[in-house]
Amino acid sequence: MTRPRRYLRPTSVAEAVGLLADLGPAARPVAGGTDLVVALRRGEAAPEALVDLTGIPELRALAEEGGAVRVGACVTHARLAADPLVGSRVPLLALAARVVGSAQIRNLGTLGGNVVNASVAADTPPALAALGAAAEIAGPGGVRRVPLGDLVTGPGRTALGHAEILTALIVPLPGPHGAAFEKVGRRWAVSIARLSVAVAADPARGWARISLGGVFPSPRRIPGAETALARGFDPASAEEAGRAAEEAVRAVSGGRPSMAYKLPVVRGLVARTALEAAARARGGGS
Repeated sequence: MTRPRRYLRPTSVAEAVGLLADLGPAARPVAGGTDLVVALRRGEAAPEALVDLTGIPELRALAEEGGAVRVGACVTHARLAADPLVGSRVPLLALAARVVGSAQIRNLGTLGGNVVNASVAADTPPALAALGAAAEIAGPGGVRRVPLGDLVTGPGRTALGHAEILTALIVPLPGPHGAAFEKVGRRWAVSIARLSVAVAADPARGWARISLGGVFPSPRRIPGAETALARGFDPASAEEAGRAAEEAVRAVSGGRPSMAYKLPVVRGLVARTALEAAARARGGGS
């Protein structure tokens, strides 16, 4: 492992952006470090300097703001999983955070890191996509906000520019609803998702939001599945939603060898998760 020569811990977003701008490609921002440390040990990354973002109070903030929940990029998965505001207003995000890695990883790993790592198998981006989250980004040119799908452009790739950092995820408040999140992996614990399904639904108001992980190059919703479920929120509409999701995955990833296994699982898991979310909405819980 090549050890970085410098470790810097700014206390403001402006200071962090300035350091990254001055140091250029030789520097890497770091928060929980659960992915970067592995890359360092494997020799897959060798930055000369690390810019630690966890000393910036703004990036650790979590609050309701202007009809949305603003989650600082350095908020940990453990905090998301246990936070009363997240659990009551955007429960889908709490459900996704609870299945990230191990307890140790959830205590260190951050929401922002899970997003900008841009792994197809990441757990929180499908929930964020279903909830219509936007990314707040700060850089030398100021602050900008982009939809999550425009930030993550493909496996391991983002639209972050020179010296830009993700500062927060803005999650619009959808109103009362039910949520369900399911994940399929190769083992029961500390599993990397082969497939995940995120559903938020409110049968009373006739809307559903469905997103998948592990099958698309970047986070996205599945409008066809959402429309199908909203036709009735019953087993027949859930089955139709599952078929719509299967076709959406087939159109993007159908040529991959693993699809022979995944496509039937997509269909069944979407149907089951959709019914679970609808039942939770009717029961007043999530």
